[in-house]
Order: sequence, then C-alpha cells, then structure tokens
Amino acid sequence: MEASERSEPMPGRCKDWRALQPPGVGKLMVRGWCTFPSSGWSMELRRKEPQGTNPADLELERVVNLAEGPQASFIKAIEVEYVEETEIAFETVTILPDGPTIEVEKGA
Repeated sequence: MEASERSEPMPGRCKDWRALQPPGVGKLMVRGWCTFPSSGWSMELRRKEPQGTNPADLELERVVNLAEGPQASFIKAIEVEYVEETEIAFETVTILPDGPTIEVEKGA
C-alpha cells in the first residue's frame, strides 16, 4: 500500500537513510534499512507523483506489502534502495509518509 493511501502509521521502522548523487554521473541513489515484525514483509521506494513544490527536494513514498497467509515471527530487516537517472541536482530527499528529509551527499 502506498503512503498516500494510508490513514494509520506505516508499518516498519526505518533508519540509516543516505542519499548520494555523484557529480557527473547522472544518478541519484537512496538507501536505508527497515525492520518488520514478521517474515512476510516487502518494501520499495517509489517517486511520488505529483512531486511537491520544491524542485530540489525529491519526494519518495514507502510502499510496503505483507504476503498473505501465516508468517514466521522474527524481526526481518530489509535494505531498500532507489536509483534514478537524472540530471537534476537534488538537495534533499523526503521519505513519505513519516520522513525523514535527508540531505543529498555530492561526493564520489
């Protein structure tokens, strides 16, 4: 379910978000780690459409899914990655619905 369709808090706890846009490469890469309370969860990041009013801030939505049926009860950690080919020099990336907004690193 996409972030914009939810009225309750998004499942999973996320941390260690990083956004990197090496100069001259034409790519933006965003990574983070999320933990979920059982084995059946999956997650991805999608570009929010339409974007917000600040063109230097890329808005991404967390999209989470839970497989049907019984799930093993253990903490599942998922590394999530988003890569976009772009010539736009983003300054920040906002992860929706519950943040954070992270600064884009311009290093190699």
